[in-house]
Amino acid sequence: MRLFKPMTDEQLARNDRVLAVVLTIGGIFLAWDFFRSAQQGIPALGLVGYLSGPIFAHKVSEILLLIMWMPVVWASNYEMSGTYPKPLPPERYLRWLRRLLFLAPVQMILATYAWTIVNLGTSPLTTDYQPLVFREDGWVWRYYLAALIIAGAAFVPVAMHKVIKLARQ
Repeated sequence: MRLFKPMTDEQLARNDRVLAVVLTIGGIFLAWDFFRSAQQGIPALGLVGYLSGPIFAHKVSEILLLIMWMPVVWASNYEMSGTYPKPLPPERYLRWLRRLLFLAPVQMILATYAWTIVNLGTSPLTTDYQPLVFREDGWVWRYYLAALIIAGAAFVPVAMHKVIKLARQ
């Protein structure tokens, strides 16, 4: 028994609708969350303080994760059906994957930076961030930001496998 059976056109259409809903809801949530954090963070910390802080780094990291994973998941559905989407033929998909692979280290660095500051804080001589992990709900941040790092790291072998497979075609 195969785990992933070839998809029918109906299943592919259903998956496309589900991914569109996920992308819409996720995109709106991330944009709103980013806007709200900037609205609160810039007046409190100043522009440079906000841009150099862990909140900005983790918000950008989340957006990069969405940008990296959604095209891969979308094209994977089509690969399981034995086709490629019309707007993303194999040659274009290969170019996109190569570009997205350049975003992965940026995403992982930003998520690691946020994780480090959230766990360790910074010196009062610099930005003076107090570690969030000492708050009542601080343990959530430690694991959530670690999950962002792992999701970015998992993207690399998945995308590399697809690049190698597409380059051999």
